[in-house]
Amino acid sequence: MARPTQPVHLPLADQSALRAIVKKGTHKSRTITRANALLRMGAGGSASAVQVQAGISSTQYHRLKRRYLDGGLANALEERPRSGQPPKVTAAVEARITSLACSEWPAGASRWTLSLLNENLVSLGYIDTISNEAIRQVLKKANSNPG
Repeated sequence: MARPTQPVHLPLADQSALRAIVKKGTHKSRTITRANALLRMGAGGSASAVQVQAGISSTQYHRLKRRYLDGGLANALEERPRSGQPPKVTAAVEARITSLACSEWPAGASRWTLSLLNENLVSLGYIDTISNEAIRQVLKKANSNPG
């Protein structure tokens, strides 16, 4: 026998917050989709109707509903941190790369190269290992040219 479904009752504060998210449209699209689905759940729509109207799958529907009932509105709308390896190039390392590239180049060199930057970053102990491509991307992001 299937267990009975627990309805979603949205307090007025949650309803107004969800409507503001949907109306403004300045939030992430995933957040807006979740807010739309929660509003439809609170209105008493069936699971299949909410899924079709909000454009979500059955799994998304059940996870969203469970997250709202267990943890409230903030827990249901916000994304959880994703698993995986954290980035090696942090903001501090980016700042070191940029400051080193803007400093005076080493003796015997006419300009900074990616390889020279790489060697100096490792020898100064700012990072254990880094690729030339990672350095290039940091400099491109900072709109800097090592020459």
